[in-house]
Amino acid sequence: MTFVREEMSMRFLDQKMLYFSLFITLALFLSLNCSPSSQRLVGRSYDEGFSLKQPEGWQARIKDKTYIWISAETEKDSPFLFIYPFFLKDKAPSSSWLRKQIPTLSAYFAGVEWDKMEQIRSLPDEAAARFRFKREGISYQGLALCSIHEKSGILYIIAAPLESFEQHRSQLMAILESFRFEEPKQADDQRIEKPKIRYTNWQDPREKAFSLEIPQGWSVEGGTFRRASVDVIHVLRGCSPDGKIVIQFNDSNIPVFVLPSPILTMGGFVEGSWYSPGYGVRMMVKRYTPGGYFITEYLNSRYRPHLRNFQIVSQKDRPDIVSSFNRIYSQYLSSGVSFTLHAGESAFQFDQDSQPFVGYGLALTQIVQSMAMQGGNWSLALMVVYSCPSSETEAVHEMAHHMFQSVRMNPQWVASQQQLAVNVSQIVTQTNQEISRIIDESYWSRQATLDNINRRFSNYILGVTDVVDPETGEKWKVEAGHNYYWRREHTGQIIGTDIYIRPDIDFSPLKEF
Repeated sequence: MTFVREEMSMRFLDQKMLYFSLFITLALFLSLNCSPSSQRLVGRSYDEGFSLKQPEGWQARIKDKTYIWISAETEKDSPFLFIYPFFLKDKAPSSSWLRKQIPTLSAYFAGVEWDKMEQIRSLPDEAAARFRFKREGISYQGLALCSIHEKSGILYIIAAPLESFEQHRSQLMAILESFRFEEPKQADDQRIEKPKIRYTNWQDPREKAFSLEIPQGWSVEGGTFRRASVDVIHVLRGCSPDGKIVIQFNDSNIPVFVLPSPILTMGGFVEGSWYSPGYGVRMMVKRYTPGGYFITEYLNSRYRPHLRNFQIVSQKDRPDIVSSFNRIYSQYLSSGVSFTLHAGESAFQFDQDSQPFVGYGLALTQIVQSMAMQGGNWSLALMVVYSCPSSETEAVHEMAHHMFQSVRMNPQWVASQQQLAVNVSQIVTQTNQEISRIIDESYWSRQATLDNINRRFSNYILGVTDVVDPETGEKWKVEAGHNYYWRREHTGQIIGTDIYIRPDIDFSPLKEF
């Protein structure tokens, strides 16, 4: 058992660190409108890295060092749960994966016959199936859900003898609802007390414009950079003593950009050239690149050439971050000047010293345009990049959170600046918490539960769907199968239609979610 525990510990720890935004607290089969199980469920945590509530006399086992099998201790004729987290070498649709892979698990599911297969959702890619199979000569009924995100996925199956499946379904769902992945436990002789991180104060060496707390022993470079008298950027790059953890904030080598325009072209300022409007400011002529594309370009040009087996594993726009920064920037808008923001993130992985590393980058770009002039300029308003061993993500989040929360602007420096610089400094101060939130909610650290998967799969089983009134926020569960849903005003009467036509004048449209 020690060997199995170690193998599963490594497997689940790696998967949690690399893909736990998909796996953590994933409870797929939420039992709605089902009668509760008559058998009491008891909570239990397993050293291999998961916990659940199970009936007395049940046991979770690791099969073939890969699969989690949950059933009564005497397995014959027993209902069971089968859980399989997996990685893909190449992307594959969930329905195709289900149809291809379950028959290959013949030791557990022999003679598979499909009753129904249905695509539930495209993002993340989810498919559900009802199927029959043989186990030790006994006919079984099974329900399966496969959820794939990027190149990682998870398969959940509940099964019971054909004649008793409906009798056991409610209990099986309750068990799966309680299932959670968690940190694998180490043996007592392997358990190492993590040292408490100590911090020391670091001050901007260039202009003493700001200070923050950094982990003791770290090397830090950066400070306030003036690309021109009115063009100020604050930069930081911190590195752990062993060189394995790097946290970067902004890059002084990235200039301000000016959008191409007919006037600039007439003056000989084509894309890629440098243009100066005066005051010592130099801007590169370049078409606008939204934040998501910008960070991917940056990582590919600055990181990929120096890292072994570098791979972008996820790219995503972050409109939620744009919304947050719009609230901060709005107080500095001048009449006739508009700001347009775009944010995006990229997660990546690479190898270093035969060890798996992960990284995360986020960029927020902004266009500034004035009604009084053609074109406009744009810049990188914010960039955060970090990389670390895959086993150190938790420590990195703690350190980054502490560092950005501790940023303090020097009031004397702020007072000495022109109004533009004052505004920039105030923006930096106000965004410290926002930066910290971004780090905490990055691809590698998001631990949001995927309860929507529970709801959607339960709806699939029960033949219902959820609708909401976009005006009032009221929600209902109704019979599935229609393209549009309508509610009679001030009542709970809901009607579904296949075409977008109101059943009557006093019906208002609902939104399916």
